[in-house]
Amino acid sequence: MKINPSRRLFCAGIVATAYSSSTFAQNAAPLTGRPLTIVVPYAGGGAADSVLRPLAQKLQDRLGRPVIVDNKPGANGVIGTHHLLRLPADGNTIMFHITSLVQSLALSRGKPPYDFNQDIAPLVFLGRQSVVLVVPGNGPWKTFPELAKAITAQPSQFSYGSYGAGSTSHIYGEALRVALGVEIPHVAFKGTAPLVQEMLGGRIPMAFVSATTAVERDPDKSLRSVAVAAPKRLELLPQVPTLLELGYPGFESTGWWGLFMKAGTPSTVADPLLAAIRTALQEPDIQARLRQAALEPSAETPAQISAVMRNDYQFWERLSKRFNITTD
Repeated sequence: MKINPSRRLFCAGIVATAYSSSTFAQNAAPLTGRPLTIVVPYAGGGAADSVLRPLAQKLQDRLGRPVIVDNKPGANGVIGTHHLLRLPADGNTIMFHITSLVQSLALSRGKPPYDFNQDIAPLVFLGRQSVVLVVPGNGPWKTFPELAKAITAQPSQFSYGSYGAGSTSHIYGEALRVALGVEIPHVAFKGTAPLVQEMLGGRIPMAFVSATTAVERDPDKSLRSVAVAAPKRLELLPQVPTLLELGYPGFESTGWWGLFMKAGTPSTVADPLLAAIRTALQEPDIQARLRQAALEPSAETPAQISAVMRNDYQFWERLSKRFNITTD
């Protein structure tokens, strides 16, 4: 039986009364003693670690079973995703992932390595994260209108950077270039760190970066945030207007961090696990870590998350085709 997000969450005692003892023992086994593994399809030491490892400890305390964070990086998250899909749908392994779970498929013209609609079942969003347009803090542009005026006056003096070809940073950079009606080159980097280094050196005049990076650089003004790609202003950067406010629609799709499991996991396993995760996410120290990662609260149900994923796929597919950006 596949996960049914609309069903009421069951605790172990209620499940026991609804199923025979043999069925209950089979379905409840993953909740009693066997390790729960959280697969992270990215290298360790990133921003996600600061949230996931404390969250794993909270879950371990609540579930009474070991909870392991297992980094399996590679192929833009595909290696970790395939690892999950090779395992039984028994609830002993869940996966952390971000928007690229669907975005990378939307940007590919080849055969998809998995079907997120059929193969993967959402549990919960940890939060939503926007990207922010930043410029070097020691540069002459203090607002987006100043930057836009300078670009349109002398486009040959500008380029835009990204933290990876085919990333949100790249796609939104291209969308902004087109919106401004200019021809400026794109400079792709392998990650945020080298991009920021080049911006601090004054060699890259602007880029979309994650809200986490923008917030980290805001206190010392080494990078200046001039616009947010989000439906509304960010709680941690309330002084920074959205591109929509500034008259540039089409930059409202936000990214997300989420936990997922293999489709087909019994609801008798998924529902108690979801309840434990939601409770752990409300712990004050976990909430503080989510805020530090510049994640905006998100309370979608699994069914709503599935709808978000489908909408996001369509959004990024449209932009991919419009700007001819692919990951192939």
